Amino acid sequence: MHGLIAVIISYFIGGFLTAGVIASLKRVDLSKKGSGNLGATNAFRVFGPFLATLVLLGDIAKGVLGVWVGLRLGSGTEVAALCGLAVIVGHNWPLFFGFQGGKGIATTLGAMILLVPQTIMVVIPLWALVVLLTRYVSLASLVAAVALPVTTYFFYPGQKLVLLFAAGSALLALYRHQENIRRLLAGKEHKIQLLRRSGREDK
Repeated sequence: MHGLIAVIISYFIGGFLTAGVIASLKRVDLSKKGSGNLGATNAFRVFGPFLATLVLLGDIAKGVLGVWVGLRLGSGTEVAALCGLAVIVGHNWPLFFGFQGGKGIATTLGAMILLVPQTIMVVIPLWALVVLLTRYVSLASLVAAVALPVTTYFFYPGQKLVLLFAAGSALLALYRHQENIRRLLAGKEHKIQLLRRSGREDK
């Protein structure tokens, strides 16, 4: 019973959209600006690096908190792994934002900090390398998502629900990036401006 409560709490933690709150304070409908996504990358495009950093840190913190709730209320890493998935689902499909959320990458990272910290040593440098080489944040996120279950299997063999978290979060990331995948294949995906703030996306 405590495990179910932990999962539900984690979902609602994920549903607190940092980007949505900041956008409301700025009186901006972020869903109609930039890519329309309520996440750190679009916040960077629309608001610049400072507020985007706040969004990023907030989304990471949600992932950490969701897994922490699972560790505190559950009986071990099994419940925590399910809470990790729940907090990502809450971020992607938040009840109080009309089920229109972000893509869950930063929240996944937060969950990884407590669940699979060794995996981060591979996934984050890989993500950063792809961004630096291509300036496609979406492509970097997709590569990192695919690498997550592979590296988790290597570092945490036999931990079935931890592997389920890794595979599930990867599938969620791929699902939420469908439009990005189509644009990448068509050569129409937008690139991120790394060195300066831009009100528009570079193609």
